[in-house]
Amino acid sequence: MNKFFYIIILLISNSLFSQIEIDWLKLRYVYYESEYSKDQYGYVKVAHFGEAVESLDNKEVRITGYMLTLSPDEGIFILSENPYAECFFCGFGGPESAIELRLKPGYDDFLMDELVTVTGILRLKRDDVTSGVYLIDNAIAIKK
Repeated sequence: MNKFFYIIILLISNSLFSQIEIDWLKLRYVYYESEYSKDQYGYVKVAHFGEAVESLDNKEVRITGYMLTLSPDEGIFILSENPYAECFFCGFGGPESAIELRLKPGYDDFLMDELVTVTGILRLKRDDVTSGVYLIDNAIAIKK
């Protein structure tokens, strides 16, 4: 075997093993408190996360869920624990059962409710919970 082959294998294995495999149960450790905001002249909901979730902030993660193609032309995608008909918008689960995705350029087309595994950098959204409490930056979605 040549050296190039070994270098490629090393890079792929380092990338795979540096990701933290997470599941939807772990993401449930979040609660909300109303706190006064001087900027908004009123009370707003602020997310607080458990230790297990806090340790994931700004880490490369890997999670499987359903792709919700809310506005694909504008690049708006959500990864959900549940299919669209059962997502938290419809009364099942809460905001912690969905993750906003910022996909890397050049992503594939996806079907609504397509099962995918997503890798990327998990960000915890504490102050603006209007669009959820989780975001994955630099996301890559792999169809199952």
